[in-house]
Amino acid sequence: MKYLLPAILAIASLAATAAEPVEEFAFAVPIEGLGSDALYRVTIPQSAYESAAFADLRDLRIFNGGGESVPYAFRSVERVVQRPAPIDLAFFALRGPGDVRADQLDLSFDKAGGKVSVRLDTRGAKTAQQVLLGYLIDASALKTPLAGVEFDWNAPQIEQLAPARLEAGDDLKHWTTLATDVPLGALSHAGQRLERKAIEYASHRAKYLRLIWTDASRAIELKAVRGLSPEQTAQQERAWKEIVATPDAGKPGDYLVDTGGRYPLDRLALRLPQENTVAPVQLFSRDKPGDKWIPVTRAVVYRLRQGGAELVSPDVAIAANTHRYWLFRVDPAAGGIGSGPLGVRLGWTPREIVFAARGNGPFRLAYGNAKASASALSIETLVPGWRTDQEPKMPAASTGAAQTLAGEGAARQRTDLKKWGLWAALLAAVALLAWMAWKLSVQMQKPGGQ
Repeated sequence: MKYLLPAILAIASLAATAAEPVEEFAFAVPIEGLGSDALYRVTIPQSAYESAAFADLRDLRIFNGGGESVPYAFRSVERVVQRPAPIDLAFFALRGPGDVRADQLDLSFDKAGGKVSVRLDTRGAKTAQQVLLGYLIDASALKTPLAGVEFDWNAPQIEQLAPARLEAGDDLKHWTTLATDVPLGALSHAGQRLERKAIEYASHRAKYLRLIWTDASRAIELKAVRGLSPEQTAQQERAWKEIVATPDAGKPGDYLVDTGGRYPLDRLALRLPQENTVAPVQLFSRDKPGDKWIPVTRAVVYRLRQGGAELVSPDVAIAANTHRYWLFRVDPAAGGIGSGPLGVRLGWTPREIVFAARGNGPFRLAYGNAKASASALSIETLVPGWRTDQEPKMPAASTGAAQTLAGEGAARQRTDLKKWGLWAALLAAVALLAWMAWKLSVQMQKPGGQ
């Protein structure tokens, strides 16, 4: 008996962790466009949201040609970080006595007759020897702030790092320090080369920038200056599905929608059937037909003809919601929406999967298995050196048409008799051990241990 409990625990553990074969999934889509890279990313297709057994897509798997499940992770693509191309800026050398300080520089800037001139007057200079003190950079034509400046130099092979200070101002008299003692230049050592060609700072808008070499004896002659715009985050393109709402019989003003899947919806757009309609609407959702309706939001939708143009209410933004069933309630007392069908557009940002292309192809993305448990890795675990602000380059793959495997029945939630049988055996074993312990305790309390 002493081996019964460990054996049952081992069986239960193996049953819980055994990898599900691809044949147990409802559907699969082929993954196309792969090459020789180790990691690929692929957008989760619409069919996966429609046929997956779980709203969190825990039953999603990537299989190789040998039927083996390969490591994968979910990747959020709600926002894409972009940096605009650098902007060429005009710049002018500032030359003067080597012992002059920055606060002794008087600058004037003239634009006349198509020519630009910069005048530099020095106060308190003790020597007449002229050296390169720095540069005046003209950013007055820009309408947006900069987050950095990139430099290029005349010398083909710089072998020094020269410290510099970058300042910003609007009148050539008053300056704000953006960065100080920043090394610019390049050094080579043991076959390695270090280059520092840019100064970055918090986003700032100014008409002029002033680069001052901290040590004029180590000044570097520049041949180009480019402004770096702040990084921009762009919303990933949404996927959309259009559907027609069904009026709820016996409940005027109520319209029902079955989305046909568990999409991570974050936008809803209502298309009213008649022009010159304004309607307050309440939105509700639920996961299953028998569940209670949960309030989501309120909105006012309209479709108006004004000045020869049609004005349509914007999309309704909501928190991410994977519920399949929706109710749109229009107050009949406010006039309703008129006769005709109510059109609904469902919008969501598709998620991506990153997977390791281990083994031979063809690779498939399978989904729809009510017995599957979560197996996705974190993106930090799967991708070495992963950083959300600096993602490594990973080629994108595509998916083909869905293929039927076990069919829709595999995705339906059913009672797992095998699992419950294992749990029943485990509980029976625990009860048996408890009874044996009690009986042994009773015997030990008798005189002579009888």
